[in-house]
Amino acid sequence: MHSLLDTLWCCPSCRGSLGQTNEDLHCEACQTKYPVVHGIPDLRVEMDSWIDLNEDRTRALEAADRICREGLEATIRHIFCFSRGMSEIQADYRTRQILAGVEKCQSQCSDWLKSAVESNGIILEIGCGPGQMLAAAATRGCEVAGVDVSMEWLVVARHLVERHGGHPNLAAGFAEQLPLADDSVEAIISLDVIEHVGDQDAYVRELGRVLNSGGFFALSTPNRYSLSPEPHVNVWGVGYLPRSLQARYVKLVKNQSYAFTRLLSVRETRKLFSKARGFDSRIVFPGIPEHELSSFTKNKRRLARIYNRLVEIPLVKVFLPFFGAYYRVCGTLRH
Repeated sequence: MHSLLDTLWCCPSCRGSLGQTNEDLHCEACQTKYPVVHGIPDLRVEMDSWIDLNEDRTRALEAADRICREGLEATIRHIFCFSRGMSEIQADYRTRQILAGVEKCQSQCSDWLKSAVESNGIILEIGCGPGQMLAAAATRGCEVAGVDVSMEWLVVARHLVERHGGHPNLAAGFAEQLPLADDSVEAIISLDVIEHVGDQDAYVRELGRVLNSGGFFALSTPNRYSLSPEPHVNVWGVGYLPRSLQARYVKLVKNQSYAFTRLLSVRETRKLFSKARGFDSRIVFPGIPEHELSSFTKNKRRLARIYNRLVEIPLVKVFLPFFGAYYRVCGTLRH
């Protein structure tokens, strides 16, 4: 398994092979140098992004050191408190979410992601974050690889996957310029990522480039036209506004930035995949899983159960693109 995964990454700029110089990597074709942090190559290129690459590398080194001193759970909590600016109560809640997320992802691997985990090859997760899905797939003996823009979270992902018996192959990179060769993976999972990508057309093209012919892909994303609050800022009605007004509206209502968030409607997503060509895809509005409802308030739980009944009604399904909470896009790349 390692011999296959060890050759997975390539130069994101020219797709040349990578060689090692001391502890860092370099492209044997264009000679670009790439640092390695805690055994994870930093294959990010310079592009407009919400993240400061140098600051992120520093935080990643701090996270690696803290895991050794204080353990994984304490490190995740520290990241939420100090890197993400959350209160201790919020950080505790989000930490529990991450640690419990592996079991949640295992459930998805038995459900709509079953085709991915049953593929005979490498499963790539784009936007793997702290690694819950990779850990869940690893428990099934799958070969897993993960790309994320945050090196800090990749350090956490490495230890979370190893805790569940996996051998993670991770790299920091951008979804618009993946550090992988053409036709190099058998399945791609990318959950709640496309809405944060600066160039969504490039993201979809990259899916088709690195995925093997006949390979399976699965995405999920919040619906632009949803009757529920925009999940990233908890503000109602953002998606129904013209693009030019959304950031100003969020700033006015919540005094928060809305940069690098662009929710897509079903129509916009279909257009992206039709332009890229080669994809056989379907879009589904799922119900909210029962195990997630336990964290909802009583009223919110009641509304969620009503929503779950509605999404099963054939006539209602026609109108879900105009009010549904989130949707999934999955399918295969044509031979």
